[in-house]
Amino acid sequence: MKKKRKSNTKILVCLIIVMLAAIAASVWWLGQRGEDLNEAQNMEIAESAAGTVAGGAKEAAPSVEAMINAEAASHVYSHRGSEGDNEHTFEAYDAAIEAGSHNIEQDLVISSDGVLYVSHDLNTYRMTGRGANYSSLTSEEIDQIQTRAGNNILKMSDVFDRYGRSVNYIIELKASGSDIIEAFENIIDQYGYQDIVTVQSEDTDVLQTLDEKYPDMPKLFLCKSWDSLLGCLDMPYVDIVSVRKKSNLMNEKSCTRVHDAGKIFSVWTLNTENEIRTAIELGVDTYFTDDTALAISLEKELRSNIKMPRTSAFLFAASDFQIEPGWTTPADNLTAILRSVNAAGKSPDNVIYCGDYTNDPELYDYQLAPDDSIAEIREIVGRECGYVDQDDMIFIQGNHDKMTDAISASGLHEYDDYLVYVLNTQNDFPWKQGRDTDFRDRVVKASEEMKTCFDGLIAAGETRPVFIAGHVPLHFTGRTSSVHGSGDNMYAAYKFDVVNSAAEDLDIVYFTGHNHNKGWDCYMGGSCIFKAPGETILIPDAGDSTSYTDSFSEETVNFTYMNAGYTGYYMNCGQGEDPDQYRAADETLTGTVCEITPEEIIITRYSADGVHQLRDEGEGDPYNGGADAGLIDSGYYSTAMDSPAHIARKNTKS
Repeated sequence: MKKKRKSNTKILVCLIIVMLAAIAASVWWLGQRGEDLNEAQNMEIAESAAGTVAGGAKEAAPSVEAMINAEAASHVYSHRGSEGDNEHTFEAYDAAIEAGSHNIEQDLVISSDGVLYVSHDLNTYRMTGRGANYSSLTSEEIDQIQTRAGNNILKMSDVFDRYGRSVNYIIELKASGSDIIEAFENIIDQYGYQDIVTVQSEDTDVLQTLDEKYPDMPKLFLCKSWDSLLGCLDMPYVDIVSVRKKSNLMNEKSCTRVHDAGKIFSVWTLNTENEIRTAIELGVDTYFTDDTALAISLEKELRSNIKMPRTSAFLFAASDFQIEPGWTTPADNLTAILRSVNAAGKSPDNVIYCGDYTNDPELYDYQLAPDDSIAEIREIVGRECGYVDQDDMIFIQGNHDKMTDAISASGLHEYDDYLVYVLNTQNDFPWKQGRDTDFRDRVVKASEEMKTCFDGLIAAGETRPVFIAGHVPLHFTGRTSSVHGSGDNMYAAYKFDVVNSAAEDLDIVYFTGHNHNKGWDCYMGGSCIFKAPGETILIPDAGDSTSYTDSFSEETVNFTYMNAGYTGYYMNCGQGEDPDQYRAADETLTGTVCEITPEEIIITRYSADGVHQLRDEGEGDPYNGGADAGLIDSGYYSTAMDSPAHIARKNTKS
């Protein structure tokens, strides 16, 4: 089974080209802006103009931050620069550009002598207090008018002269006569800006006319009704359908219909955080706003494709999505843990869940359907982790779980930067192995299959690390012993021998779940267990027993061994008659992030409160009146270990 992480190479290359062009344009712009700004003002605005970062002109290539900003800004149209008295002024456009805008909007009217001016209204009254239509005034008369705020009415040529190619222009023709179309064509031809202008109109005939001369210029149709939206979908000269917010067309139905027609879906005008959040969640491609800074900030936070290019892979692992009455839900726990991970800048590329997705005190062995819980995990990951491809996620079968289609296939799963080997519980590594002698046969068979796979990887010179994901642990616990009589993981030696031998050549991390928040393996650290290569663990020695074993051997591990982290409680924390009988050495709910770099694997455990220790101090098991405590000598108790652990890789890509 082969999977690949989605590549951002094409996007990255395109952004680099755009950013380099913008940097060059900004340098040109400094010499063209005019004498109304001093040199310091020129430099300040040039550095913050679209596509340019401070000091960017000195760099061989744009910074990663600049590329992220460019992608965020591509979804945002700065509406008239800003709303109000300063709309369509240099002050408004400068502010939008300084906030990160790459797209500034102009509304065009025409004078009686054929000059294009920037005004939203066909009449001068709202902005100037003087009531006259622009089309009845000469350019000389318009040049003498000032707005209520003391600003001149800008010509379109003034805007082009000031900003040049440093931004894109979203231009609406407020009239539809042949005179304004001709004037628009003339100024586009004069400046040669057909490649950085998007033209918009409420009249599709205007767009069709302009399409004949400028087929590659994006055409945006301003749509106010459902009927007009449907009517434009078959028009090849409409590239962008922009709906009015007040028309109640900003919804999933409209967005889907426009996208299904192969067009871009846009909205005007969104100014609140809630409106912009809703638009991004709907999948709106572009929108007009008066608050450019807010919009770009929300774009970087929420838009799933706007992410930092990675030089490392980040893998998140957890287990046991279970709940006890009276405690926080596993959904809330997972959400809080992932938010800690994201806050630390470690947002994962992929997620592994190591089994047990629900629980019922009366049901155990493979009886509970995991599908609803897995769907909930997917929804949480989709909401919190923008890098994760849902198709890549791994879900392991636990001892409570039925084997449904929601569970990942056993065996090897391949990714660009690592491999995942899945051990499902029912057939690959059963729990309570002493119940039936055929469990030994299952473990032996699955171990042989794993060995064949690993031998093949080694023979092929595999350099990627291998993450083994299972539910049942390898180490000796009270559940393996006569105290419980279940023989839990008593045949683990078969698995351990294969993994430990392969780890002489492969970089291996082994994730487990199962013994969460209980006293069965307090000597290992309870809910926080971790062993680095070179440390020792206790491996059950089954001998000829078919029910349980009290025998174990101390083995040095060549691989990294740990519990993935638990996101749900189960029979612990004071549940039952004896508040202490299920107490673990560390009861914290956590998840694990593995950062895979060319030289090392950096392993960090996270709780809802941030970075958590990898391993807690071991102690005697309190379960069943302390009966487990006599199984393990205190000399085997683990010592505490903080996050992160840096595991040097044996193999690196050449």
